Amino acid sequence: MSTHDWKVSVTTFNCGKEFPVENSKAIVKQLLFPYDDGISQLELQDIYVLGFQELVPIWQGSFPTVNRDLIDKITTTGIDCLNEKVKGIRGNEQYSCLGVSSLGAITMIVLNNNNKLRVREDILRRSGKCGWFSTHLKGGTLMSFNMKRNGDENWERFSFICVHLNANEGADNRNQRINDYKRIMSEVCDSAIVKSDHFFFLGDLNFRVTSAYDPATDYSSVTTLRRLLENNDELNLLRKRDDEPLCKGFHELEIKFPPTFKFKLFEKETYNTKRIPSWCDRILYKTYATPRLEQGGTYHSVPRSSALLFSDHQPVNLTLKLPRSTGETGPLLLPIERYRLGWSSNLVGKIGDVVIGYCGWLISKNAHYWILGSVVLYLLIRIL
Repeated sequence: MSTHDWKVSVTTFNCGKEFPVENSKAIVKQLLFPYDDGISQLELQDIYVLGFQELVPIWQGSFPTVNRDLIDKITTTGIDCLNEKVKGIRGNEQYSCLGVSSLGAITMIVLNNNNKLRVREDILRRSGKCGWFSTHLKGGTLMSFNMKRNGDENWERFSFICVHLNANEGADNRNQRINDYKRIMSEVCDSAIVKSDHFFFLGDLNFRVTSAYDPATDYSSVTTLRRLLENNDELNLLRKRDDEPLCKGFHELEIKFPPTFKFKLFEKETYNTKRIPSWCDRILYKTYATPRLEQGGTYHSVPRSSALLFSDHQPVNLTLKLPRSTGETGPLLLPIERYRLGWSSNLVGKIGDVVIGYCGWLISKNAHYWILGSVVLYLLIRIL
């Protein structure tokens, strides 16, 4: 059996309800190769995962066929960027799209080296909605598959969940995020998923910094970052709880970068003081039995170049070498707390998605003005 580690790159990016198609190559290239200096030889990964939140306006998420061209454009651009790179480094290899999974405005694209790797056809896609009235305003989408290297006998299961949890500051919103996490995990995970050899949880988790914003805060200071993350970051505080730690079974590499939200649009380093700067965008992975991985990998925010200034979020990337499964012992299980839903939740959610979609479409076309004007005109005619 091959002993080469798996090489995986995972990136999450909240696009702020807009993705400038005309600049797609510059955007996708930056998300795939955030550490490429153009001088040193770039190490290519086996698997690339791009997770997007608010890729399109929220209402547009109700119409998957409308978004298909945009998702196809991003996917094709990603493949082209990877194949351009591999041609200059190892010309006999090629990348392709392993799969795409979407829920509303949340989309996850998985690309892989198809010369080295084999994927079983039984790719699993699931989604869990947790927005108002069980709609797709918030939620998560999962993609799970079995993969092996050419020449290997053992298949290993990879699972990725891309999420967008409840927004805004305050205890009530924090508690809703906790419920969102539990609900999504309960809806998309089964006995096979929780036993995945490799499992990633990524997205705009929306957990906030609880201290008041001070414009004089020096985010370049390692001491300042550590203090805020240890004492004021909601997610870290919740994960330390003894009674019911959040994201139990997951690990996150140490954060050494400034908050990734909320920036002023089209400004590189200026935070919008309407919100407390926070580490909303996160990538966690399932803890391994061997502790060596917990100290490795690269976990950074993607440089906020001119191509990425259209969003108030800064993307985050995690690049890791994952240990190979020996096949001697089963992978660790993820503890999942079952979340109970009312019998009507699914139906209400479907109706809500339709209402959000068509109401949003009407507003985007300014049809509400025409409707209001028609009503006023009708009333005037009746009165006169």
